[in-house]
Amino acid sequence: MLHDLLLSCLSQSPNGDALKDFTETSVIESFMHPCEKEIFMDILQIVNVYNEVVRYTQGIGTEKDDKSSEDTVINLVFDEPAHGYYLINFGRGIENALDEYYEEVMRLEAYCFKSQPASLSYVHNSLQSKQPTLLLLRKFIRDIEAAKLHGCALLSYLYQQSDHGDIELEIAARKVIRPVKMAFFSSMAHWMLFGVIDDVHSEFFIKFTPLDNNASACTKSSNSSILHADKNGEDYIWQYEVNHNQLPGFMSSVVAEKILFVGQTVLVFQMERNFQSKKETDQLSVCLSELSRDDIYQLWNGREAEYFKLIEDLSLEPRINPFHIEDAVNLIKKYVSARLSEIAVNEVDLERQLGLIKDFYLLGRGEFYLEFLTHLNGAFDSTILRTTKNYPRSFEIAATVMGIADDLENFTLGYIKSNADPDESFDFQVFQCLHLKYTFQWPLNLLFSPKAMERYNAIFRYLLIIRNLQFEMQRAWAKQTWLAKHLPADVHIKAMNLRNHLMFFLNNMQYYIQVDVLESQFGILMNVIQRKADFEEIQKAHTVFLANVLAQCFLMTDSKEGRMNITGSMNQSQNPIYGTILKLFSICETFTNLSRTSETENFLEEVDSLEEQFGVQIASLVQLLVDAKTASTLNPLSQLLLRLDFNHWFSRNQKPVVLNDA
Repeated sequence: MLHDLLLSCLSQSPNGDALKDFTETSVIESFMHPCEKEIFMDILQIVNVYNEVVRYTQGIGTEKDDKSSEDTVINLVFDEPAHGYYLINFGRGIENALDEYYEEVMRLEAYCFKSQPASLSYVHNSLQSKQPTLLLLRKFIRDIEAAKLHGCALLSYLYQQSDHGDIELEIAARKVIRPVKMAFFSSMAHWMLFGVIDDVHSEFFIKFTPLDNNASACTKSSNSSILHADKNGEDYIWQYEVNHNQLPGFMSSVVAEKILFVGQTVLVFQMERNFQSKKETDQLSVCLSELSRDDIYQLWNGREAEYFKLIEDLSLEPRINPFHIEDAVNLIKKYVSARLSEIAVNEVDLERQLGLIKDFYLLGRGEFYLEFLTHLNGAFDSTILRTTKNYPRSFEIAATVMGIADDLENFTLGYIKSNADPDESFDFQVFQCLHLKYTFQWPLNLLFSPKAMERYNAIFRYLLIIRNLQFEMQRAWAKQTWLAKHLPADVHIKAMNLRNHLMFFLNNMQYYIQVDVLESQFGILMNVIQRKADFEEIQKAHTVFLANVLAQCFLMTDSKEGRMNITGSMNQSQNPIYGTILKLFSICETFTNLSRTSETENFLEEVDSLEEQFGVQIASLVQLLVDAKTASTLNPLSQLLLRLDFNHWFSRNQKPVVLNDA
């Protein structure tokens, strides 16, 4: 009787048939004393818990004899599992935690074989000592199934449950978490050292998000081999991002970003091997392409085994120590940043690359853009048919005329049409569709991300609009002066006064942006680079540079950062200064278009209307700047307010009127 009961304790039948043999027959009534019936039922409850646990491990398809994956962090399974790597390793951990239960049952079985007198109470007391472990394992299973946890989220849950007041339960929890922890550090090592992620079930806290929505299987899984990358390799690394839904609780988002950065750096080195430069004069690319494919170029200098051992040691620790993980990540990232800084500053000449960015994205070469606008708009007395092809072509011709075609070799001006095509007779609207592309040198991929380049384009379009409006204002003045000298026509004093006011506003806006904001912020960025800082510090300084420029130019919005609303109908509660400036730009462009047709009968009436609108908007802008200055201590903003409203000219003559947008 006892032997049959012990056999049922070891049964792994998914339907619990062994227990049904006891409960569905008259065994209990015929062979059991009534005082032992309750004890017997307690034993069956323990076996029921055991069967529930075993049914779960059998359902996810774990193999009890496969323990090799627990011995080293390097072992990765690339066959696609049905339940995910972390869930399978969780099942293995459950089976490992059942070892003591199996040993106890086998001890009882051996005891009974020796014909030793044993009571049902003896078996009950022996099994009852293992009941807390079985209940803990069942709790793990039920909680994970109820919350549908998988991947790093599963590991985070187990980490929270790993510290326990009962030493036996703590040991069992450590056995469960150990294989899951191995899978986690294995994924982390392969990403950080080799740029490889095999994540079919989105279990790791770094995910691959293809830019192409029509991507096939790679939307679920991505092996980061560059063979799967598209031709535009510099955008490939930015398709990896932190998956905060899978970020374990013992790891901060800052550490996760550092791990992401290290893996992206490895991908940059791999891309240089697969996407070689087309320039034969690029000696760095030629040198790197001649290295062995088994090396990730000069990044690790043979130290990858050292850092791999560092991560492996983390996986072998009895507990997950967040501080040890952060120290290891910081050590690896510090080395990678130093190597990148050495290459970027010394071999790629980062200072010159940023100088080119300043010259063309930030309109540092004003004479070039003057030539560009002159060729684009033609002489003041000519009429040019504006087409989308004129803009890129004028850009190329201006570079040839100025003799800077070599510097502009990596810059391409494009025209991106929106869904609602703008009226191409208005440059203010057309310029919103211009996009300046910069083909940067490796490894600056990590510095000039697609998001950063879009921010540069926002500043570029903003400055180009101001510069073009200034150019058109000069044309309006030239036309009025020419008419007064050569034709019996009077100079419209009101129009010229309005032009002077508009030009005053544009000149002060340009000076504020390019001198007070760009020059000062760019100088801070260059000081960081000249101090021979590591790449991480350069990257942070560059991010701060762009953020400060966007904020001080009033381009930071809650919608699309850096994208200006060409209609000026943005939500004023988000950025009222920005919206008011847009309205002033619209007034400026309306005036320049009106000045081309000054022979109209109602010319003066329209000038009066524009002058009134300008007075209202400029007074509103001054008041908004005063409020912003009171709420902050931005010195550039104080300088703009001082120049724009010198001696309170506009604020004293006009009172701002709040316009309700319909």
